[in-house]
Amino acid sequence: MRWIVVTLLLSTPVALAINAETLALLNEARALAAQAEATYETHYPDRPLWRAAIRKAEAAARREPQLAEVWRTLAEIYTRTQWWIRAEQAWTQYLELGGEGDPAALARAYLNLGYAAYQRGALDEAIARYERAAQMTPENPEPYGWLGRLYLEKGDPKAALPYWERAAALDPSPRNRYFLEQTQRMVTFGREAVSSFYKGYAAYEQGDKTSALLHFVRAAELAPEWAEAARWAGRLSLEQGLATQAVPYWERVMALEGRTAETEHFLKLAREGAAYGLEAARAFFAGLAAYEAGELEAAVAWFARATAANDAYAKAWRWLGRANYELERFQEAAAAYERAVELDPNDQTSRYFLRLARQAAGE
Repeated sequence: MRWIVVTLLLSTPVALAINAETLALLNEARALAAQAEATYETHYPDRPLWRAAIRKAEAAARREPQLAEVWRTLAEIYTRTQWWIRAEQAWTQYLELGGEGDPAALARAYLNLGYAAYQRGALDEAIARYERAAQMTPENPEPYGWLGRLYLEKGDPKAALPYWERAAALDPSPRNRYFLEQTQRMVTFGREAVSSFYKGYAAYEQGDKTSALLHFVRAAELAPEWAEAARWAGRLSLEQGLATQAVPYWERVMALEGRTAETEHFLKLAREGAAYGLEAARAFFAGLAAYEAGELEAAVAWFARATAANDAYAKAWRWLGRANYELERFQEAAAAYERAVELDPNDQTSRYFLRLARQAAGE
């Protein structure tokens, strides 16, 4: 039986004494994994190259089940392909066999076990795993961010706060700063409101906007002074096409935080959407943006789309007339202004430009 010293490429380099046949299987598994990485945009165990890599790594584990590094290689492949049950089993086996002395490698194992536990909904187990990862690599912000997230999901912002403080200190990324700021605010709003808010955020991340909206609305009801809860309730209401529902949330955000470009835009969109429908309102505001950028052709197209979505949208007709007038399309401008005046007989501006457009068109 021949033994060779090898450095595994899927993980932190480690010198091992390993059977030659086992080494060949691992080399094939690594090569297939590298090919899969380069071939696929998404990674699942049923993809042909990943399936072949898994077979080779599993064969290596059957040959030498006592070798921790074989299980680590297999665990990394399972993790990359999101086969969480198998990944958890392999990482556990790796640790039970002693793993290796590199704290970063052991921490990575606990990070993956923590995520596997999270996927199963076992939050307390996940917390224990991430705590071990943090102990092994205290300068790595990842486990602290996860611990902050998990405690928020459990509705305990006071417990989450020191973890977000640590994560933001190690990595002051926009995400970490955002959650630190929000957690600091959450401490004052109560457990139930915090739990509802974070359930909403988690549902939104998973693409379940319907459930997310329900949770954000609940958080805003429980904590009426919490601007961020109202902002998310307003935002999701608009994304779900509920303009009338969105209006009071954006009004609350403005009352709590003052007038900003963001709140002013979304409040106007919500109000216009409540009056004329969101499809028409979005097209109208896109037309205004194009007009202000000097893109008159685009503005005409957007304003026309707004009027097509709601024929009673007087303001959109007026701006359609204005954009056409500036393009010297006087007949089109006159028709648009005429409709604006029909809808709002007190609109003196449209009445004035209607007369000018008719004159310019030779009517």
